[in-house]
Amino acid sequence: MKTRRPISINNSLSHGICNYNCTLCGVNKKTYKGPKEFQPKELTEKLIARIEEAARQGLRVRYVANAGDGEPTLHPDFGARMDLFGAMIRRWNAPNVPAPEVSVVSNGFRLLSPGVLDAIVRNDLTLIVSFPTPNPEAYGQIMTGNPENGRHLLDQVVQGLQKAFKLLAEGHLKKMQFHISPPDRDIVRRDFNKTVHFLTTLANEAGVKDIEMVLFPATSNRSGLIRNRTKGLDLYKDFFQAYRRWNRHNGVLVSLKLSYQRFFPHFKEFLDLLRGFNYPCTWNSQIFLTAQGDSICCNDQAVRNPLGNLTSHTLVELMEEKEAYLPGRVCAGCDQSPRHMSGSFRSALFGWLAQRKLAWTKARTPECDSGRKCLAALHLEPVHADH
Repeated sequence: MKTRRPISINNSLSHGICNYNCTLCGVNKKTYKGPKEFQPKELTEKLIARIEEAARQGLRVRYVANAGDGEPTLHPDFGARMDLFGAMIRRWNAPNVPAPEVSVVSNGFRLLSPGVLDAIVRNDLTLIVSFPTPNPEAYGQIMTGNPENGRHLLDQVVQGLQKAFKLLAEGHLKKMQFHISPPDRDIVRRDFNKTVHFLTTLANEAGVKDIEMVLFPATSNRSGLIRNRTKGLDLYKDFFQAYRRWNRHNGVLVSLKLSYQRFFPHFKEFLDLLRGFNYPCTWNSQIFLTAQGDSICCNDQAVRNPLGNLTSHTLVELMEEKEAYLPGRVCAGCDQSPRHMSGSFRSALFGWLAQRKLAWTKARTPECDSGRKCLAALHLEPVHADH
């Protein structure tokens, strides 16, 4: 394995099964032809065994997100599955490799369902709630495609958040974050100040002194089944300038972070990606697992091109499959590929370098007699930064 950086794993407890119908997700759409299944216990146990095995070999798994392509809290054995991850954390015995952070990424609608918050609390897990806007009509539009659903959904979510904030203030909940997602850029930008005000008000009422909000720099399609309306990255520089950590809002400190910083906290890890991958795509650089253990590109919700399976491959072997991957028909439907990267000089530079690495890789294969011919065959186009 060429990769030297810590890796992250996105685990689908409930693949293709969700109580929402987000406009930027292929799940619950008529065009979705992928699996709809809950992860069996033996697969969750295998994942944990693979993580521990990797640690003994010196490979660090930095982060495990129970999220994937469905709502994890819908799993009928959600509490028991979280207990498995909690047990892994408690018995961790790899002295040179820290235990991974384990999270549950949820839309928040079922936080008050019996056992959900209890399972997260007792196992020292991170709770992440997707919360794009407090505006009922906009929330309903993003989350279900129907503005009229927003009030009912928000009322239920907010009650769950109030309980979670109380647990956080009392020291029972280890950590809570908010994904300002799904990232419908127009709505996120229009409502962001209201979102900050709304969440800090809830936090202040519960006695929580700071909150962390995670922004997604691109409109995500995650499936190839949904086409984006907007192109390029939005790094939200104006938000970061307006909400500096030393400024309080409703008596609460607001910490902003871009989503990729969880997976690439240091710039040298981007360089590792360029060095180690034939196709250096930030979205394909981690391990994404289906309920049955297939390793997929994050864009491949329908599981059209699995890259190995957890039951027969170690994490090292799954990463080697990722490193060797070359773009195919799944990537053709993705608007987040390196050749679409723009919005800043650094993102455009990374996209340009990633394209050149891909062309260089192709030039070394028998079907390509020159890098220039490969560039033409791949239809790679220059990427220009938007200043």
